[in-house]
Amino acid sequence: MLLAEADGEVIVLKVAMDESGVHDESPVVTVGAYVARPVQWQNWTKRWNVAKRPIKVFHAVDCQNLVGEFKGWDEGKRNDLVKRCLPVIAEGDFPGVVVGIQMHEFEMALAGRDDLKSIFGTPYTACFQWVVQIIMNFALGAGNRERIGFVHEFNDYRQEALEAFGWIKKHGNPLGNIVGLQFADKKDYVPLQAADILAYEGNKRLRDPSRRERRSWTALDPDKSRIFAAYYGRDNMSGLIQRLEMIRDGRVSEIDLGQDGPDWKRAAQAAGAGPLALGGSE
Repeated sequence: MLLAEADGEVIVLKVAMDESGVHDESPVVTVGAYVARPVQWQNWTKRWNVAKRPIKVFHAVDCQNLVGEFKGWDEGKRNDLVKRCLPVIAEGDFPGVVVGIQMHEFEMALAGRDDLKSIFGTPYTACFQWVVQIIMNFALGAGNRERIGFVHEFNDYRQEALEAFGWIKKHGNPLGNIVGLQFADKKDYVPLQAADILAYEGNKRLRDPSRRERRSWTALDPDKSRIFAAYYGRDNMSGLIQRLEMIRDGRVSEIDLGQDGPDWKRAAQAAGAGPLALGGSE
């Protein structure tokens, strides 16, 4: 079984993760994740595979732009499929987390601040670490010591993600949960298709949270209880900058940041509690 531990015990919680906006000059970079038990993912996968027919691997960007498997489709046919598929994710009733950074605000805030850029690293890596840490904090709050397996879509940031995950495993895991991270393709691990949609729709949502929700976002979270969404943007970017300055000046003494490894790990840990959550239960 994927992410089974060497002693024969299996993971009891699985997290499917994906990112959006890292390659297309998107105004927002996001990382999204859904958490469920293996049996929940197995049951969901069966329903999902039926709902998405004739599509084999659902890519949200391809769906939006009518390319890839959606090439030759018209908007009506595409929309009918989306209306059929998105409720399957919501009906899974498993929690989702999506974190984003508004890139325009981020770039303005760090313009000419090479001292802080070297600490922060890539926005994707920070979002990845925030999502993982949020999930670990949820486990901490619930006193849940179960094994957790994280599965991420293959991307160009694999090594950075592994280093960030290793740091969290050591410093952000007070209950000592056994955790693991693997990378897979959407065709091989189908729950990644749900994470792909969450990251994509979260990207759209976090571009301007004051705007009316897209119908697809509402379909994913119809009762405002399934998704925790948070971001760094105009309203709280100054707080991120202040935290980075504290790290630069060695003034973050209340968090055991450690001294080993890249500085961005310490920056992400210090800023991890900072993203501005959307209103309500989002």
